Amino acid sequence: MQKNVVCRSCDLTVSITQIKKHYDCICPRCGRKLLSNNLVKEGDVAIVAFAALIFLFISIIEPFMSISAMGTGAAMSLNSIVSILNKQWGLLLYVFLFFTFFAPVSVLALIVFIGGFRLKPNIFLAKFYQFNHGMCMVDVFVLGIVVSLIKLTALADVTFYVGFYTTFIFSVLMIWCCLKFNPSILWEKIKKQSELKLIAGKSAMSQSYKVCQECGYVFKANDDIDLCPRCKSKVTYRRKNCISKSLALLLSALILYLPSNLYPVMYTEFIGSNTGSNIIEGVIEMWQMNSYFVSFVILLASIFIPAFKIISMLFILYATKYSKIVVNKRVSRLYRFVLFIGRWSLIDVYVVIIMSSIVKIGNILNIEPGFAIICFCSVVIITVFSAEAFDERLIWNKG
Repeated sequence: MQKNVVCRSCDLTVSITQIKKHYDCICPRCGRKLLSNNLVKEGDVAIVAFAALIFLFISIIEPFMSISAMGTGAAMSLNSIVSILNKQWGLLLYVFLFFTFFAPVSVLALIVFIGGFRLKPNIFLAKFYQFNHGMCMVDVFVLGIVVSLIKLTALADVTFYVGFYTTFIFSVLMIWCCLKFNPSILWEKIKKQSELKLIAGKSAMSQSYKVCQECGYVFKANDDIDLCPRCKSKVTYRRKNCISKSLALLLSALILYLPSNLYPVMYTEFIGSNTGSNIIEGVIEMWQMNSYFVSFVILLASIFIPAFKIISMLFILYATKYSKIVVNKRVSRLYRFVLFIGRWSLIDVYVVIIMSSIVKIGNILNIEPGFAIICFCSVVIITVFSAEAFDERLIWNKG
């Protein structure tokens, strides 16, 4: 059976006949995945999601790891991270709780209720799930744990407990559930896409059709601003003032980028001596300790990726605004690459959170977060929102 779909990235109408099992349908113009025939049964995903919640609960109540140096030790659990951050660094606490616990738990709970107990989703639940689905940073947290461990082994002896292993199992299950339970499943349950009488090979806008960027519903335009028939969001042909909004956020991130690299992100107190180190000094220190992997990861995630995101987005905005785009497909892929790598800069934030939570060995060795980590965390979040504010379809307007 033949049907038409509209690409949400380039607005091209694509005619699809049949998708083979375990295959995806890709937009021939921009390369975005349009449809997938590789989804698992909702009930099966719900079972895995429930198992992930159990492992998360075990990770919270069980000890995570401990370190010892010079006959003195300190233990850490996920609960201790919350209590330590709550005393001194409230903003880091909110970031840690939201990206690592609130968003993943919300996603898993909705999968269990919708996929397992057949709860009928409404517009609020679908929007809530879609937002939290994109905010889950469990994979980044796990990589932050790995980097922290390499750092910790150079300072003290490390012992692992049950909470450490269950956290990794939870992370794997969580990532799998996110991949298999796409937000589009919920939107299709609320209102299925009606049949589109569009001509394949032309943009939806040229045929007076609009695509809702919230839920992906395609409908005939009646006015300059319409309400989406499915999610009731206001829909225009292209997002209004998205270039200005994205640029304003980029400039804010650029202002914060300098102090995030110049000021200390972490203070280390060793036998009465207190020294602060910024990101560059941390990279050099890890390199001198022969921890080349950690040095490379921190350099990549904390220096290159934020700078690359800012420069790339500035280029995309300039090229789109002044119609300087020569190869639309490459610019579109660059934009999606910026969206993908944006989250990974939070690795350094997680490393500082973990290190400052566990390295509390009396008056011998203590680690505290520095002011720069707040600036750096803000840079990461602002650049993510800057990329999300942009309308990718503008790249193809004159392509």
